[in-house]
Parts: sequence; structure tokens; C-alpha cells
Amino acid sequence: MKSVLITGVNGFVGHHLAKELHNAGYRVHGIGGHIGSSAQPPFVDIYTTLDLADSGTVETVDFSGVDAVIHLAGLAAVAPSFDEPMRYININIGIQVNLFEAAIAQGASPKFLIISSGSLYDPKTTFPITEMSPVDPSSPYAVSKLGQEQMAQYYAQRGFECIIARPFNHIGPGQGPGFIVPDLAQQIVSGETVKVGNLDSERDYTDVRDIARAYRLLLEAGQAGQIYNVCSGAPVSGHKILEGLQKAAESSAPIEQDPSRMRPADNPVIYGSHDKLTADTGWQPEISLDTTLADVIADWRSQST
Repeated sequence: MKSVLITGVNGFVGHHLAKELHNAGYRVHGIGGHIGSSAQPPFVDIYTTLDLADSGTVETVDFSGVDAVIHLAGLAAVAPSFDEPMRYININIGIQVNLFEAAIAQGASPKFLIISSGSLYDPKTTFPITEMSPVDPSSPYAVSKLGQEQMAQYYAQRGFECIIARPFNHIGPGQGPGFIVPDLAQQIVSGETVKVGNLDSERDYTDVRDIARAYRLLLEAGQAGQIYNVCSGAPVSGHKILEGLQKAAESSAPIEQDPSRMRPADNPVIYGSHDKLTADTGWQPEISLDTTLADVIADWRSQST
């Protein structure tokens, strides 16, 4: 049985990834960032809470017997990065460096799957976006993810096998507020007026469980030194998301435009291509949008009871 270490295991993607790996027969080591919380997430065999930004603490991570690391941990929300650019750069790049250096100090060389972001790409490029499309990071968050990729390239020169994943928008049960799907779902379940921003924009959404499966397959069949888009390949508007959530909830709550939720400049359409991922691993998205949205509504209802 192979052993995989997941950083950020107690996050949105981490929970689903632990289940995916466990069900595939892997031994799962998990690192969570909520210091003082000893609750072990489901499907995790060995769980540790520690501050990955503290290099001295990261040195205590035991890499012996760990075959691979899937690095999810870090600051993930884009909007706050504009107010705290240095924090995003220091944390997102720094904790990755700490992990590599700790492994080197122990003489370990696990495979690393670095989770970057599809937000790196220039939104003015032609579509669908491929791994060869130009990058143009437009937020401190995106700059930090590009820095993570470059540091992975550096550590590859020092003998590590590194693969980079660039996921686009992912959605599904367990996602917290601050993103379009949970924000709409929470309002719909409450039964109150649903306040919305710009629903005309079309984005590339993938179920988080399909994302988790893609990460497992990249560990198993991805090529070292390569970058892979993880996306559905289909643009979906905010209107379709709202309609799907209303249908799943059998809701007819009134809709109201909220100026505070409007972004001054929003690219009308962004979507990617997963052809490279499919060619190398056989991955295809399997969970339909309707299923995802129904599961999200069920999840929010379970939280409100």
C-alpha cells in the first residue's frame, strides 16, 4: 500500500481527496492548519495539526514511508490578497519551501503534486485555455501560485519529481461561503430573497469529487515536470447555476440584484481544456452539474437543521 501526505487535509478539497485516496487503497497522512484541533478527519490514518509557515515545526513532519505529497494548504481566497499581498506571497510560497526543505533534511524524496490555479492564465487569450496558453497573474494570490510553480521547478532540479495541477473553479458539498455556488445555495435554503451579483459571466466548474479523482490519477500516471489543467472544458453562466440550485431546492424565492456583489470588471467567458490530463491519465469529468448542485443544496439543508 502506498502512503500519501495531504497538506490542508481539513479544507474543502482535502476532505474529498482523503476519501478518494482511502477508497483507492492508499494510506493517508494528513496535516491540518487549525492548531489545537485534535479532531481527526474521516479517511485519514495519521493526522497532525501544525503551522506549516513555521519551518522549525515543519521539520517535525515525518517523511519516512511517505511516497507522495499533495500540497493543498495555503491561502485560497483571491479577493483578500489585494489587501494582504505580502502575506499571500510569504505563506503560499513559504510553506511549500518549508516542506521541500524538511524532506531534504531527512533524506526523503517523495513525489510532489503542487496545486496551483487556473487563475494564472491571461483571460484575454483564446479559448479553450490549454497549458500552453499565456499566463498573466492578475492578483497577489495568482502571483503566489506562480511562485509556487517556479519553486517546484527549482526543487525538481534538486532531485524531486514534481507535477503541477492548475484547477479551474471547483464546486460541491462542503464548500464554505465566499464563492458563487455556496453563497447562492445558502440564501436559497434560508427561503429569503436571493441577492445576486453579475450572473452573466460564464466559468468552468468541476465537481470537487472529480477534482480529487484527477489528483489521484495525476499521482499515478502524470508526467514529472508537467503542468495539467483540471477543468470541465465547458463554460457555465451564473444564471444556469442559480436555476440549477432553485430546481434542486424546489425554490421560487425572489431574486434581487445587489450592487455590492457586482464586480467592476468581470471577464464574460473563461473555460479550459483538459485534453492533456485526459491523454495522460484517462480522466474525464463524471459528475453532472445537476448532481453537484443537488448535493450542495442537500448539504446546506443538513447544516440548517
